[in-house]
Amino acid sequence: MARWRAGGRTTEVVVGESLDGAFSFDLRRDGPHGLVAGTTGSGKSELLQTIVASLAVSNRPDAMTFVLIDYKGGAAFKDCVDLPHTVGMVTDLDTHLVERALESLGAELRRREHLLAVAGAKDIEDYTELSDADSSIVSFPRLLIVIDEFASLARELPDFVTGLVNVAQRGRSLGIHLILATQRPSGVISPEIRANTNLRIALRVTDASESSDVIDAPDSAQISKHNPGRGYIRLGASALLPFQSGRVGGKRRSAAAAPSRALWSSETRWEGLGRPAAEPPKVEQGSEKETDLQALVQAICLASESMGIPAQHKPWLPALSSSIDLDDINDFALDDSHDTGWSISPLPYGLQDLPALQEQGVAFFDLDSAGHLFIAGAPRSGRSQVLRTIAGAIARNTSAADVHLYALDCGNGALIPLGDMVHTGAVVMRTQTERAQRLLAKLVLETHRRQEILASDGFAGITEQRQNVDAAKRLPHIVLMIDRWEGFLGSLGELDGGALVDQVTMLLREGASLGIHVIIAGDRQLLSSRIGTLVEDKLVLRLSDRGDYSYAGLNAKKLPDVIGEGRGFVAESAIETQVALLAPDATGQAQSAALVSLGRLTAARDAWVPRSRRPFHLDVLPTTLSFDEAWALRAPERTGLWAMVGVGGDDLLAVGPTLDDGMGSFIVAGAPKSGKSTVLVTMVRSLLAQGAEVVLLTPRLSPLRELEGTPGVLAVINDAEVSAETLEGLMPADRPRRVLVIDDGELLRDTAAKSWFLQFVKSCADRGQAIILGGGIGEVASGITGWQIEMKRGRRGALLSPQATSDGELIGIRLPRSAVGGPVQLGRTLVNLSGGELLNLQVPVG
Repeated sequence: MARWRAGGRTTEVVVGESLDGAFSFDLRRDGPHGLVAGTTGSGKSELLQTIVASLAVSNRPDAMTFVLIDYKGGAAFKDCVDLPHTVGMVTDLDTHLVERALESLGAELRRREHLLAVAGAKDIEDYTELSDADSSIVSFPRLLIVIDEFASLARELPDFVTGLVNVAQRGRSLGIHLILATQRPSGVISPEIRANTNLRIALRVTDASESSDVIDAPDSAQISKHNPGRGYIRLGASALLPFQSGRVGGKRRSAAAAPSRALWSSETRWEGLGRPAAEPPKVEQGSEKETDLQALVQAICLASESMGIPAQHKPWLPALSSSIDLDDINDFALDDSHDTGWSISPLPYGLQDLPALQEQGVAFFDLDSAGHLFIAGAPRSGRSQVLRTIAGAIARNTSAADVHLYALDCGNGALIPLGDMVHTGAVVMRTQTERAQRLLAKLVLETHRRQEILASDGFAGITEQRQNVDAAKRLPHIVLMIDRWEGFLGSLGELDGGALVDQVTMLLREGASLGIHVIIAGDRQLLSSRIGTLVEDKLVLRLSDRGDYSYAGLNAKKLPDVIGEGRGFVAESAIETQVALLAPDATGQAQSAALVSLGRLTAARDAWVPRSRRPFHLDVLPTTLSFDEAWALRAPERTGLWAMVGVGGDDLLAVGPTLDDGMGSFIVAGAPKSGKSTVLVTMVRSLLAQGAEVVLLTPRLSPLRELEGTPGVLAVINDAEVSAETLEGLMPADRPRRVLVIDDGELLRDTAAKSWFLQFVKSCADRGQAIILGGGIGEVASGITGWQIEMKRGRRGALLSPQATSDGELIGIRLPRSAVGGPVQLGRTLVNLSGGELLNLQVPVG
């Protein structure tokens, strides 16, 4: 402490003894950089310890700091790392960390250059004088970088040599010193290294040429292996000097001294006579691990603490933690610049390591400036967690009026809890084919709608639109998440010749400027397929094949050997990122529970958001429902001859045609036992409930016959040869709101009354009447001419269990291949209400 108070700043290093007594060299005068060589057992590691210890004793921590790099695993500096002077330690356990350290050292050079430039100083000596005279100038210490096993490091990371030379060349005036140590110098001492290392030390080496490589003389090869620590030093062009280095890592004398033995006695009974005497009690030995270096480190730490010397600036921060809580980083992503009303707060999802800036920053997805995001990784790499974390950030930081969220979960259900969030319109599983088709179709339509809105108002994009219109008219950002892209391709992506893949591709191409963002998590296919070129922002987690990192512009050799769950790298830039968790417990159950909890909180917070500004919903069709349940879901403003077919649509409402609007005809066709007659019964009951009258034709046994006698049922005719006179009497032109309903209509195709049917089909709408024709697919309305062919001109109807894409011609639509084939689905029907949009409905029963 007295030495530190007297100045505590020197570059002189006392390392041992020479011919005329204590031996030392001056790091600044004789260096500023040095090279040390010595084979195994020569005392090289002990010499490095002595150099570090000598400087630590003579210098305050704010005058001299150390960065220690030991490519053997850290054993040489295991005690020195605890010194208050030590601001960094790297071992050979991870080549990625060595690369990180080199980048950080480059940043430290730039930092020091900036400080000198601001102060107007030419070098560290000049700067130190200025800071001593002016307390407003922040001082900085010298930095000694000591690298053990430099040759191994150079072989593993050839580019590291170039970086070290750069440090040596630029660091001379910045107070940065470099000592390189190796067992075998042959082949690794380049001309650049030789030119920048004026201080050369050679302990015992195995070959004269290796000695010459370091000190330009073979003398070190002659040193006996019985003299560890013996060596030669050459300071520039001066003569060789032999020396014996001291050893600071040896056992302390007090610990090695033989302990004194106290007197003791032992009772011996007569039967024990003649047997070996009892052993004396064991005396505690000094700790074998207690060395001079450990004692010195403890004393230096105590002195630094007593003098109140603050911790020194570190060239690099500790490596990213493997567990980061979203709560800990969320506030850092928020700033006043986003408190504008129209702007969306960035969505934090992790922490990034930025060694080139000597800092760590929040990784976020900014809806105002970003387009889409791909998360590529192998199974169990944490890719689903990225989606959950971003969803959690959406819930925390945005209003449901500003961001709408939709999810396609093609994995194991990791995104199901998103359905509890007020921001979420739908979470669709890959088995919900029709729902997935509806979702993507709606988003494509929304893309076209937004293009028209922005074009008509003269806005270049959604950011400009949101900035210049009232809050109620602002377009919300839409985020579509797809989990497990490979699962999407293997299921939904194969439907209808890849139609859904084409829709996703369209969203990727055109959605970003419109505020429609796609975030996809998947395997290497995200990087190697054609869609990989459509997205600039990619986060790459652990991949199964290290060769696949090249698809993202990443060098696998510069990545860690072991990449933990949630650890990723930004494509091209290789910025290391750790994905944040929504709860400290990393299990899927805990993360799901956190999302559910967020959903409850945000539902209360956003209760004010009107329905018009909330996300559209894609509710799941019920498997069964009664007529009364379906009837309760009808829109109250229904007028005319409206007939309910079933329940469906985005909001699960009663759906059906207005029969007297248009041609007045509607076809219901289905396979046997598909529920065709049930649809007819539902339509009839809904018409009767609105005061309409019906005439039922059932040439075969039909559930319609059970309605005979019901108020409003004028007649139930079971004869296929019904006459035109009978029909005209039941359906006179002057009685509107009457509907003719036919089951098994294929039996009436060539009836004697076919002329009447043809005329009625053409004129019923003008009379305020309608006709509903039911029959088998492939049988009803078949042929070339006839009254049933005329009904097809209405281009509307319902199909149950179609088996061919051409079956859609019955109702005026071309069926996608995904809609045909497969087993009969009771109660499900496909409906075209003449608009060309195919609806999937659930038909009520009972």
